[in-house]
Amino acid sequence: MITVRELLWPRVQGMRNQFVRSSRAEKITASFFLAFGLLFWVGISAMFAWFISEFYAIEIIGPIVLRKLMELLLMSLFALLCFSNIVTALSTFYLSDDLELLLSLPISRVTLFVSRLIETMSQSSWMALAFGLPVLGAYGLTYSAGPLYYILVLLILPTFLVIPATLGVSIATMLVTIFPARRIREALAGVGVLCLIAIFVTLRMLRPERLADAESFESVAAYVAEIQTPVPVLTPPRWASEALMAALLDRPLPMLDLAMLFTGAIGLFGISRWLTAWLHDTGRSRAQEARSARLAKAGWLDAVLAVWTRPLSPEAQALVTKDVKTFFRDPAQWTQVFLVASIVAIAIVSVASLPLDVFRGPWMAAWVNALAFLMLALVGLVMAALAARFQFSAVSSEGRGFWVVRTSPLTARQFLWAKAWPGLPPMILVGEILAVSSTRLLGASDILTGVAMGTALLMALGISGIAIGMGAIWPDFKADNAARVASGPAGLLFMAVSVSLVLLVLALEAAPVYFILSSVYQDSPMTPTRIGVTIGCLLLTSFVCLFAAIWPIHYGARRLWDRELPNG
Repeated sequence: MITVRELLWPRVQGMRNQFVRSSRAEKITASFFLAFGLLFWVGISAMFAWFISEFYAIEIIGPIVLRKLMELLLMSLFALLCFSNIVTALSTFYLSDDLELLLSLPISRVTLFVSRLIETMSQSSWMALAFGLPVLGAYGLTYSAGPLYYILVLLILPTFLVIPATLGVSIATMLVTIFPARRIREALAGVGVLCLIAIFVTLRMLRPERLADAESFESVAAYVAEIQTPVPVLTPPRWASEALMAALLDRPLPMLDLAMLFTGAIGLFGISRWLTAWLHDTGRSRAQEARSARLAKAGWLDAVLAVWTRPLSPEAQALVTKDVKTFFRDPAQWTQVFLVASIVAIAIVSVASLPLDVFRGPWMAAWVNALAFLMLALVGLVMAALAARFQFSAVSSEGRGFWVVRTSPLTARQFLWAKAWPGLPPMILVGEILAVSSTRLLGASDILTGVAMGTALLMALGISGIAIGMGAIWPDFKADNAARVASGPAGLLFMAVSVSLVLLVLALEAAPVYFILSSVYQDSPMTPTRIGVTIGCLLLTSFVCLFAAIWPIHYGARRLWDRELPNG
């Protein structure tokens, strides 16, 4: 009988061979970007360490707030892991191309389940670990934790990952069994919307913005009581946070919470194994049914595409039309529009919930404008996440049919620009909506609203170019879904580069925005020096974003056309 190690070994070897068999230029490029990603991760760790140490220095209130922040962190990670595992489990357990081969081999169902669970957990959880470990490490350094804390982190994290993984497998199994195949992805998108709504409702019930305004409470005791209110008791984030905080504060370990965490992981593993053994064959059969193509055949869509693709060459027009119709034909793609709308709505409501009444006095307008300017970082993060999901995976979506494109009359640049063309309108639309709504909700000046609109447009162009270019440098033509491409190491590297672009744009615009607003609100004249700095910084910002929009596509085109054709 084939073992779990033998099933997982081809994945490991494939990742190794992808680097070993690459050319010297590809190795240098990959090493450069990996070093950049490592430096970015170190920078995030340092930022979290500084942030937590600053809070810890506040007497009485600081440690209590840090406890609440750990609970919120673990609760958010748990919710995101649950949804991510549902999406990944649907692919690994029911839609993966190698399942036909594996089910015909002498493999026990237990071995197949364990190997697929490990693969699901690794694909959906490593990104959360990459951003969660720096925070937990910063807590340990700030509290001068002993070895017990780090041992607990290593023991708790696996169980904290197994629970959402087994829940995701169970929910995916029930979805493919209950719903027809052509409705599976729509149902999954609905579950995603519900998950996002649940996260938002949970955070709104906890009212984290109240922690920034102690004056809204009747007394200090009421404030302390509010921030000490724990998350719901029967949840893994509560169990994990109680154990970790006890180790940080040198208190006796809560053995009941630890027991519930470990036994919960074991129990959910058994339930998921039993449920999958019972329903897997039925779900696998339903997953082979065909999908409906009503949206792709709509006449209005042809009319819109004829107008939108008019500036492109006939070959590029055909490719854009194919991509758009494939998008509407596949429910896994078009139903995620609802998820994007949910993220935008949550971001807008969160901005509207900020405690603006804490800004009082003659400097109120300046602080509000500064906060509105910093909100552009949130706009950039949302656009980067949108580009990672749709544009970064655009090249990989060709799959094994890439050889058809490679032998077509299209040049490499035409191919990549055709891939970038459909994603630009959603990127610009989302960026402008967030930029305008955040500045108007915060009561910022009209000047800053105009700056936000221009900045959102430039960031949309730059992020789109980086997404298409890096997606062409590291395509994955064997990926069975776009979410897997976006959540891989190259996807995380793209997010790091995109966030760096957003921060660079904000740094370049900080001085011009300050000069312009100070001349309006503080009667500070625009001297020739200030005018020169303002014009220079704005021109440099435009150049950086346009360079990011053009050069990665040109470089990615050379790298993509030099690749060997994917094996069938």
